[in-house]
Amino acid sequence: MAELTSIGKSVRQKDGRARVTGEAKYYADFILPGMLQTRILRSPYPAADIISIDTTEAEAVHGVRLVMTHENYPKAFRNTLYYVGDLVAAVVADDETIAEEAMGLIKVEYEKKKFVVSLEEAMKKDSPQVFEGVDNCQDWAFHALLSDRDPETGLFKTKTPAEYNGFGDIEKGFEEADYIIDQKALKYAYCKGPAMEPRGCTADFDGTKLHMYTHSQGMHDEKLCLAQALGIPSSMVNYVAPFTGSSFGGKNAFPLDRNIASHYLMVASLACLDLKKPVHCPYSREEEMVSGWSRGSQTDVKIGFKKDGTLTTMDLEHWQETGSGGDKYPAKNAMLATGSVLYSHNCQNQRGKIHYVNTNRQPAAGWQGYGAPEGTFAVETTMDIASYELGIDPVELRKMNCMRAGDIDSGWDPLVYKSALISSSGIRDCLDAGAEALDWKNTWQHPDKKTGRIRHGMGVAIFAMGAGRPGPGNSSEAMVKIYPDGSAALVCAVADIGQGQHTVQCQIVAEVLGLPYKKIGLVCHDTDSTPFATLVANSCGTWIQGWATYEAAIDAKHQVLKLAAGVMGVSETELDINEDGVFMTNDTSKGITFAEAFGTRGHYGGIHEITGYYVNNSPHPNGLKDGKKDQVYIPKEKGAQFISLDIDTETGMIENARVTMAQNVGKALNPKIVEGQLCTSRHGVDNAMLGNDCIIDKRNGWLMTPNWVDYRHTTTMDCDVDPIVIEKPGDPTHPFGATACGEGAACPTLAAFSNAIYNAIGVRLTETPYTPESILIGLGKIKARGRKK
Repeated sequence: MAELTSIGKSVRQKDGRARVTGEAKYYADFILPGMLQTRILRSPYPAADIISIDTTEAEAVHGVRLVMTHENYPKAFRNTLYYVGDLVAAVVADDETIAEEAMGLIKVEYEKKKFVVSLEEAMKKDSPQVFEGVDNCQDWAFHALLSDRDPETGLFKTKTPAEYNGFGDIEKGFEEADYIIDQKALKYAYCKGPAMEPRGCTADFDGTKLHMYTHSQGMHDEKLCLAQALGIPSSMVNYVAPFTGSSFGGKNAFPLDRNIASHYLMVASLACLDLKKPVHCPYSREEEMVSGWSRGSQTDVKIGFKKDGTLTTMDLEHWQETGSGGDKYPAKNAMLATGSVLYSHNCQNQRGKIHYVNTNRQPAAGWQGYGAPEGTFAVETTMDIASYELGIDPVELRKMNCMRAGDIDSGWDPLVYKSALISSSGIRDCLDAGAEALDWKNTWQHPDKKTGRIRHGMGVAIFAMGAGRPGPGNSSEAMVKIYPDGSAALVCAVADIGQGQHTVQCQIVAEVLGLPYKKIGLVCHDTDSTPFATLVANSCGTWIQGWATYEAAIDAKHQVLKLAAGVMGVSETELDINEDGVFMTNDTSKGITFAEAFGTRGHYGGIHEITGYYVNNSPHPNGLKDGKKDQVYIPKEKGAQFISLDIDTETGMIENARVTMAQNVGKALNPKIVEGQLCTSRHGVDNAMLGNDCIIDKRNGWLMTPNWVDYRHTTTMDCDVDPIVIEKPGDPTHPFGATACGEGAACPTLAAFSNAIYNAIGVRLTETPYTPESILIGLGKIKARGRKK
């Protein structure tokens, strides 16, 4: 392969200057003439019906333009409320002070109802139903048994709907196991993503089109949903999202589902369309804190091993909290940690039953890892127990059993393929690299050997995360324009929510065209000027959008070479491009400029730009083994994480925590960005060290952690992260051998912390958060006491 000039370089981010200088415009920065302000009245009760609502006094306040309730705007409001913070009414006024004053004048009569504010209580048969007539605990709708395995590829040919996910014979597997490790009720706290920018939007109707200024993880997808929810043509909506103040997967808007925390879109749009004036609907930090919580799970794990440590059988039952509705799909990703993916190399028998559970807590949303950290926490702590009971080093037990290239992904996504081939792994390389960095072989000790007040611990966990899924709904498009002056532009709607996608996609264009990165422009900020791009989730930007960008650049390049070939009187195959223009590959001194290739231009015609275009209807042909449609490759984000820490056995405090994050990325398209992504492993530290949890007062359902003082997110001051980037052997499903790097860093942290704590003090903590109190209880220094949530 020719030496790369843009790929693999830590170039400056395209939007870096704008972000650090304050020039970047977020949705709240769009101040439009005559813009009205919105304030939302929210429910003080976790479960209630609105008996009556009187808005007369509010409507009479000078400057109030509109008061919205379930009576006049049933698309945005409802008369049954499901959590503290649920929407009751909205006031649209000339300014925020007027709106705030009028909001206080709305008179509401509520009928309070029984409620449930914990996962454990909601799972009980006699608990109050969050949604009347619907059991709080629901089974995953796409459970299936896989069978009829191809003897050559190992892929399953048959998928049969069932009560659980499975393959092999689970009962026989445990009968034949020499060792069985069984853990029950491993609990991951309900958490809040640390997005700096609260949710919100500004809607502006110009007489023909509704312009929606907001943050976004997928502008085109959200635009279509909004238009459908409003009952207007999608051609009447232009979604504008120039910058997003971080998201971490939690700001995916879905206006069609009123249980998803994207109500601001409907409130602002409906008011704007009726009033014919711009409407601003921002959330305060406190409002953001009642929108979109994540994690929250309980898991049972049972694993069978042979005497030599070979894992043969795994059983997992997983309950995922969705709060009062919200996103129920993260639950499926618990399976990524099981014998269906992460430990698929040796596992011959698998059963996994998934549930999602409604409570009267704040509605759920995605967050980095999208359900995988919860399953990883349960499985990787169980694997750690196995390493001690089997007498095998924790690193070696994982190396023996973890997935490898060519193993089978049986993750049960509700897509057309039944199982897929894992295109690359490298987990064992990550384990070796992390162990070497910590001098694991010489410094790791059994907890029985630890003495003294301050005890050092080391823990490890591995992970596998989705990296874009082949199948329906995972397509993406791109356009690449080349201009006569030798510059180019990527026209692409892929969202950059802090992960550097805009920069990396421009690097791909620069590499294909042979142009300097600085000559690649970017058009990305609205749906009217860009083609469809996939939703930024599941770490799919590098893989799904990457192919669209690559092929669009190839298409544009071929068009330029064809023009130049006509001018020069040679074959297109004899030519190539660099920043000076088009040149002969066998004699680089011969060539023409881009302007000469484009030919005559003027006011009345000529070629002023070349546009390349491509739709990546995943899987790309490179995502098929030997081109066979029934042998789909699926890339994985994968790696290993090590935790080193000290514990004060008198105070229960965790000190000197250090995360060593090793990840195989195939090819680091931008090494500096990749290192930054690995540093997001701090997100798991929120629960491991800071004790964060969705604490609810059981008497009234009020959120007791409603801000960033009572619920403090991890910063660079709380934990050191040492990133280790591994780039071998490269992934065959990507044009430059890259795999994803975005969500995985958060997946193993809780498990690695739990394992390090056990290694330090010999106490296994199976419920987060890991507070000093829980450590001291485990050590027998204090007695457990009831805790109100």
